[in-house]
Amino acid sequence: MHKGLITSMVINTAEDILYTASLDKTVKVWRISDMKCIETIKAHTEPINAIIVADDGVLYTASDDATVRVWRRNFCSHDQPHSLTVTLHAKYSPVKALTLTPDAGILYGGCTDGYIHYWHKGWFAGQLQYGGSIQGHTHAVLCLASVAKYVVSGSADSTSRVWAREQDGQHTCLAVLVGHRGPIRCVTAFLGGRLLEDNEDSCCTICTGSLDGVFKLWRLTHNNHCSSPPGAKYFDLCKGLS
Repeated sequence: MHKGLITSMVINTAEDILYTASLDKTVKVWRISDMKCIETIKAHTEPINAIIVADDGVLYTASDDATVRVWRRNFCSHDQPHSLTVTLHAKYSPVKALTLTPDAGILYGGCTDGYIHYWHKGWFAGQLQYGGSIQGHTHAVLCLASVAKYVVSGSADSTSRVWAREQDGQHTCLAVLVGHRGPIRCVTAFLGGRLLEDNEDSCCTICTGSLDGVFKLWRLTHNNHCSSPPGAKYFDLCKGLS
């Protein structure tokens, strides 16, 4: 068991293992078949806030020590099944949230200073290199989601922002989603489908959950996205559920 609160968990379905992260600065690895803890990774020097795992099994951990660490599983080593491959620095700000692009080519980290830092894989070695930062929130970024070319961030400033990744690698803020009365603690996004009772197909659907106890759904429509100028509020609030 962890000695502190569990802050995040993720499943590596290919290897049938579950990772849990905690304020006790460790990540525990559980074998799902018998729920036995098979490894404890002393991952950071400060509490761990978020973890994600890529399709290739690479594990990413984010901490209050202002770093993101990248781990690979060593199948030939029983003493150290997971090894640290690189430590990514987030400009001295605790990292609260992580997300990967669908192809795992870009890693985003949301920080307490309101910035979203990102790293992209290099052309040759495949190692993550610092790409820059996205600025817009006035308080800590608490959650992130990525779908297609969009990145969605939720913040303690009670807003969510939707960013588009341009071909030159820069990011444009498409919309500021205003409507919650408390910090945004979770966001998710998906493409296509119909939203609630609406009859219009949506290009992208955003879901936001806040400490105000309300869950909101937003949509990005094809027509709005194609015809509106940069910076316009493409998203319409469909419904809030408390």
